[in-house]
Amino acid sequence: MIKEDFGMKGLKRVMALSLAAVMAVSGISGCGGKGDAPAGAQSSGGQAGAKEIDTVVVWSDNISQKPIRDEQVAAFNEGIGKELGIKVEHTVYGSDYMDTIKLAASNGDAPDLFRSDSKWLTDFVRAGYVVPLEELDCEASRNLIEMFDPYCLKQRHVINGKHYTLPYSITTYKFLINEDLWAKAGLTEADYPKTWAQVRECAAKITKAGNGDAFGFGLGLGSLWTLSTYLTMPAGKWTGHYGYDYEKQQFDYSAYAPMLEQVYGMVEDKSVLPGYETMDADSLRAQFSAGVIGMMPAASFDCALYNVQFPAECDWSVIDVPTVTGDNEFKDFVQPADLLCIGVNAKDHYENVMKVMEYFYSDECAAEFYEEAVLIPVRKEAIELAKKEPAGKGFAEFAEGIENTFLMEMSPDTVIKVKGLTYREVIANYLTVGGDIKELLGEVDSRYNEALKDISPDELALYLSTNDVIKK
Repeated sequence: MIKEDFGMKGLKRVMALSLAAVMAVSGISGCGGKGDAPAGAQSSGGQAGAKEIDTVVVWSDNISQKPIRDEQVAAFNEGIGKELGIKVEHTVYGSDYMDTIKLAASNGDAPDLFRSDSKWLTDFVRAGYVVPLEELDCEASRNLIEMFDPYCLKQRHVINGKHYTLPYSITTYKFLINEDLWAKAGLTEADYPKTWAQVRECAAKITKAGNGDAFGFGLGLGSLWTLSTYLTMPAGKWTGHYGYDYEKQQFDYSAYAPMLEQVYGMVEDKSVLPGYETMDADSLRAQFSAGVIGMMPAASFDCALYNVQFPAECDWSVIDVPTVTGDNEFKDFVQPADLLCIGVNAKDHYENVMKVMEYFYSDECAAEFYEEAVLIPVRKEAIELAKKEPAGKGFAEFAEGIENTFLMEMSPDTVIKVKGLTYREVIANYLTVGGDIKELLGEVDSRYNEALKDISPDELALYLSTNDVIKK
């Protein structure tokens, strides 16, 4: 809902969004709908002949997108939605989203559209909680498939040969430099690290110059996802995979050993901000913003955090992710982010649901998120529609070169049952107490590959890819 006191600037924005809504949806043809009024339709008032209003319910947990998406939804409801007799009811949840959607789906109460997650989408497909776009065959669904199919991945978007969700944006990975601490340590742009060994060298210099008030590197093992997002995913540019070798069809976490040896070397050098063993991601990033960490990896979604949520108190720059040798023969790995999947209740009024889904996925809407440095659209056509350069510091660097990136394929680690610790838990333990990382990761590979034997050859083939599509 739009607040009444948000001012002329907000009013102009909503008027512009209303026009965008018309542009985005006016080309949508009817979806071969039913002759009767859609289920759940409500009368819009007591006047004779008034258009019936059909409510399409959408759930998400994309909190960073909420301000812009709320305005887009308001524009739709007040513009083309009113003309079509459609009202979007959009709810954004917090950390309780996963539990909420799983409970709602199991009770048959899931909304028409809801944010998809690769962690559980396959389970939802098996349980019959979601329907593919092909089942709601109409011009809108066919248009969406045609627009996004080039970016769709097996077992993430396309399951059993059908599209259950579509990618919307991508996450890219870079490396951050605190320019203030960099200069204090006597380092220049010529010293920007290209290898992890150089990262260790620079971290030691920054820590020495910091004299106990600043440290060269930051880790946040209290949030295990940071190990994937900040270390192993970006490493794909030199390993050629994300823990699972798509071509050999074997797990190969051992490939990370040379990088992790350098990271633990920084721990031994006391160049890592103290407390990293239990520090969570938000605390870690807040410390970088406060200017006490000299270098750390980052993802494109961190830009909004350093510009808005934890505005950086230091001058910072964005550089490419270091590799082990300084070279990389593979493309930069990027992670697709999915937007919506379709609940079974949508079948009762699918023609209107598909119009809403097409609006949410429209290039016009995606371009607005790009302009405000919220996300990088997966479609270059959306980026080309942007009327201005991204507003946030560092965001342009994260968006550079996305035409020569590799959309990370799914790994079978989500469908196997591994005994013992996960690879992230093993890495976290190593970075805390040390050990022989080659031996530790070799044991991880053995356990994961043993579990892989329980997958049928046909299912394993779904995760096959070749280095030809990954190499630069």
